[in-house]
Amino acid sequence: MIEPQYLPPEESKNLLAGILLDFAEQGAEELGKYLFHIGFDISAISSTAELLPAFFGHYRIGQGTYDTDRAAHDLLTWPPIAAEVFRLIEGRSLAK
Repeated sequence: MIEPQYLPPEESKNLLAGILLDFAEQGAEELGKYLFHIGFDISAISSTAELLPAFFGHYRIGQGTYDTDRAAHDLLTWPPIAAEVFRLIEGRSLAK
């Protein structure tokens, strides 16, 4: 059996923080929709200062280990992104 490979903790946290920041820059409503999409329990935090550590915790699978594959899957299945991927794939199919 092949052992899974994980990014170093700081790289993982940077990737996760980037995803969260991208959605935060789109506004609270879009961020809230994305957090709901990934199954993040926003009621578990009491202030915005807790959001990033809790977001890391959402993807933590062990001490210093984060499931960035699941984070990428969550991002890829976000409807606007999934629709764009489908559009790009469809465009490539039609070009052949």
